[in-house]
Formats: sequence, structure tokens, C-alpha cells
Amino acid sequence: MKKFINKSLIIVSPFVAAIILLIFIDAYKVFRSYDNYYKDSFIELNREMVTTRTYIENRENEKFNSFILGSSRSQAFKCEEWTKYIDNNSKPFHFDAHGEGIYGIAKKIEYISSLGDSISNALIIVDRTILSVTNNRNEKHLSISPPELSGESKLEYYYIFLEAQINYKFLITFIDYSFFGKYKTYMEGFILDDKYPNKTNKVNCDIWLVNDDYIKNDSLGYYNRLNNLGVFYERPKANYQICEITKEEISYLKSIMSIFNSHKTNYKIIISPNYDQIPLEKEQIGMLIEIFGKNNVFNFSGKNKFTDSISNYYEDSHFRTSVANEILEIIY
Repeated sequence: MKKFINKSLIIVSPFVAAIILLIFIDAYKVFRSYDNYYKDSFIELNREMVTTRTYIENRENEKFNSFILGSSRSQAFKCEEWTKYIDNNSKPFHFDAHGEGIYGIAKKIEYISSLGDSISNALIIVDRTILSVTNNRNEKHLSISPPELSGESKLEYYYIFLEAQINYKFLITFIDYSFFGKYKTYMEGFILDDKYPNKTNKVNCDIWLVNDDYIKNDSLGYYNRLNNLGVFYERPKANYQICEITKEEISYLKSIMSIFNSHKTNYKIIISPNYDQIPLEKEQIGMLIEIFGKNNVFNFSGKNKFTDSISNYYEDSHFRTSVANEILEIIY
């Protein structure tokens, strides 16, 4: 028996050591807390993990009471600009997630409320994709919701990040870049290749995208390059999937409204001006108006002054901060 145990330890030890090393390296910054999650980071992080951890670590000192929620498209809206339109005592926080769904937005609002924190103001940016996602996107490390929000297994959550780090292609590129700090073409998809770094607010989680610097320095070259790559396609986009209302979607929207009522929240629902110019279905708009009220729902989807020009976009997925600023002026 003793020999069996010793042999087992010999076999298992390298795997245990490898796991400990991966946790120590913490490439995706998920196993430890950080003062600034984006500092010296050259790989894409799970945005929802970053915003959730940052909120938890700063909520008591900052007393956040106003929230911008949505997908990465919501990053066009900035806390500082928003404060011009809401009360003077507001402390805004940008609580977004990449590829966000109504599931994630509802879970965040429920979590904030469960902590006893105030929700004085809310700005929710939605689109067809967001309204369609009604579950935890837990298949991949960049999209899984943290257990604080989902209530699901912590073990499964951390295992997904360990599995992502074990990927040998990722390990090779990560080690190469860590030692030499030079981007090489084979690193595409693993290492961020940016001449200018994104600018972030480590407290309220606002992000100023690197694209702004590229456009500022050479707007003509920037858009010509994207046009040559076929990024800006002909519109409206054809053969798209209908965004159907589901009972899960209705349930999450009603949960959000219930919490807003209990907090006496001043809220606005923005249907974002997506480049594809696909209008949100009338049934969806009608449901949003029914739940949140006509005066609180603002539809910028479809063909309009914001979606007509490519100069209002960083690429075919994200509209620019100048558009968001004008939208704030309109809705308030």
C-alpha cells in the first residue's frame, strides 16, 4: 500500500506542480486580486470578471449608486459624461461585460441590490443580441459569468480558466511575449497587438479604446484600411435571425423593473445604434415600453443619422463615444 501511495504521488506530483505554477502565473488575473487589472496586461481578460471584482473591491469606499450596464458597446458611454445629466450625488460605475446578455444585466442588478447598495440611476444599453442571451455563457473563459453573479460552481469557474491556460499555443505565445515583449504574427488571437494601449479607469471601469488614438492620428488611413479589409459591409444586413421574445427574457426584464421600483431608480433604456442597421422588432420595443414606460425607452436601431456614416464607428460592432455623448443629450 505504501509503495502504491508513493508511486501515485510521483505520478500526480508533476500535475499538481503544473497547476500551482499556472495559478501563480495567473495569466487571466482571475486567481488573485489586483489594484488595476489592465496594468501590464497583454492578453484579453474576462471583462465581466474585471468589472465584478472591481465593484466588489471598491464599493464600500466609493459608495457607487449609479450604473451603466450592457455589452462592450456600452463602453462608448462614459461615467464622467453621464454625471452631467444625473444628480450631483451620483457615483457612477460601468458594470459591463463582453457579449453581455439580459441574463448578465439582471444578475448584476440583483447582486447590487442584494448587497444593500443604492441604485439611484441606471443606464442600460441593449440590442438584439443582449435580449436574446438568457443564460450564463459558461462554455468559454472570456464569457463565463463569475459565481458571485451566477451562483454556480466556483470549482467549474476556475477550472475553465486553468484549461484555457493549459492550451499549449497560448502558453508558448504567453511565455515568448513575457520574456521578449515583442509581438509576432503567430501570436494573433492570443496576444494583443496594439500600438496604443487602451486607457482605463481602475475605479469606475470606464475604458477609452485604443481605436480613438488610431483615428486621431490618421482617420483616413484608419477607415481606408478597414474598408479594404471588408469590415464595413453593405447594409442593411440581410437574412438575419428574428429576435423573438422569450419567457426567460420577460422574467429578467420584470425582475430588473421590480428592483428599480424598490430603489426608486431613475433609469433609461437605450436600444443601441448598431452598424448593421437591423431595426429591433416592434414586438420587442413594445414589450420594453410596456415594462419600463414609453418615456424611458429610446430606440436608435435601424437606419438613422447615427448608423448612416462609418465615421460614427470604430468597426462594424462598436459605435464611437461622440455618438454616445449625443445620445445622452437627446434622452435627457
